[in-house]
Amino acid sequence: GTSSSSSLLYNNDGSLVRPKSQLAAFKAGAPAGGVFAIIELGGTQHKITVDDVIISNKLKPVSDYAIGTVHEFNPLLVGSSHVTLVGLPHVGGTVKLMVEEITRDATILVFKKRRKKHSRRKNGFRRQVTMLRVLDITLPEEYNSSSSDSTASSSTDTKAEA
Repeated sequence: GTSSSSSLLYNNDGSLVRPKSQLAAFKAGAPAGGVFAIIELGGTQHKITVDDVIISNKLKPVSDYAIGTVHEFNPLLVGSSHVTLVGLPHVGGTVKLMVEEITRDATILVFKKRRKKHSRRKNGFRRQVTMLRVLDITLPEEYNSSSSDSTASSSTDTKAEA
């Protein structure tokens, strides 16, 4: 009895069986509070949420992107469950990334063969990559929290009356 019930919890690839609505929420960044961003890094764009690990082309100079350093980037797009902001080209918020590792990627085999010429060439290629962890995604000031704006405006009103 237990083996059949446990097989229902997992897909063939070993992942948990989840409803489509939950999978859509995960794609939108639900575990990270529903906030996601798109940033440009090393010539490519990445969709990220908090606590993601980005594998990017090696960021240079290495002295600036040393292991453990924290960097701020301007996102191209920021979205959450209630607002989506598209920049031209950047949005006003920030994304904090920490460099975790600088290493080489898995080997890619490059094999070239010219038929009927007895000519073959086999090469291995390993690109250099930088692994970064997303620490924080902040929306622009005017979208951060409406409650703090209302309390600030009410405190200025009381000062004006006195």
